[in-house]
Amino acid sequence: MEDIEFLYLNQRDVQATGVTMETALEAVEDAFRLHHQGRVNLPYKTVLDLGERERGRGNAMPAYVGGEYDVFGIKWIAGFPHNPTKFGLPRGTGLFILNDSWNGIPLAVMDCTFLSAMRTGAVTGVGAKYLARADSQSVAMIGAGVQARTQLEALTIVLPGLKEVRTYDIRRETAEGFAREVNSRYGSKGLNAKAVGSPEEAVQEADIVVTVTVADEPIVKDRWMKRGSFFAAVGSYQEEEFEVITNSDRVVVDGIEHVLHRETPVVALMIQQGKINREDILELGAIVCGDQPGRTNPEQRIFFSPIGMAIEDVCLCHRVYKLALAKGGGTKLCLFGRDV
Repeated sequence: MEDIEFLYLNQRDVQATGVTMETALEAVEDAFRLHHQGRVNLPYKTVLDLGERERGRGNAMPAYVGGEYDVFGIKWIAGFPHNPTKFGLPRGTGLFILNDSWNGIPLAVMDCTFLSAMRTGAVTGVGAKYLARADSQSVAMIGAGVQARTQLEALTIVLPGLKEVRTYDIRRETAEGFAREVNSRYGSKGLNAKAVGSPEEAVQEADIVVTVTVADEPIVKDRWMKRGSFFAAVGSYQEEEFEVITNSDRVVVDGIEHVLHRETPVVALMIQQGKINREDILELGAIVCGDQPGRTNPEQRIFFSPIGMAIEDVCLCHRVYKLALAKGGGTKLCLFGRDV
């Protein structure tokens, strides 16, 4: 029996495929559509908790996606918040394994550190496409790490009229560095960024609010929120007052069962405590497919709290695999080590 070949893509190989945020947005929107149509198999995320405050965690995220994808795979990703300051390493590192859905053999193993950040930004981008005001001009970015960059990149694509980014980070120098990068990359397109000294200064009068932190305390106050705003809560815990959610006109998640299973997101906490009703929560896939209303008037405040689902990774990694095949990228490896 001949050996089984699969494609290995390191991060440089992944980037060399030419994958763009536009590709990620298309893949993620496909994932939401297929999820709502029931054409996926999506087990719950398994969390290996090694002490999230002291050390970190590993997440195992398997899924099958049907339709035009018809593949399955698993993301194995570690999140260690102290890595950047303690070891000079990324907070998150991960690998993705992509498998043929008819014979089960591995098609590819690839770095997904870069792709995971990209797809998480794309989730907010797809949310903003359907839930934010199309004439949004200002963004409050709470947290200025790696994830803030892909969040903003996706937003600039779906909301091309953005003019201003106000960013706050507990490390002022991090916020200032982010602002410099934004101005260098997007300044010629009319988007300007500045670091601010408080979350309030960032959020006041912002059309878009994005929180990308590891905080588990309410940073954002309800009284700062603007009518007609779109709030994307991307952090793992509670980054806002409960009133931010209860005073929103729409509360939207990616997958309600997965949010409840994780237990820590603010929407899950509020349902557990009886502060909001599960029946009132909408899923983005239903909105993408036109089966539930998204934004229906410019004055609505909409709160979006995605947990992150493996189907998004499957769709994006499959597209990257196809791009790599077309370009002859990556390295072919043998599973058993036999001569082919």
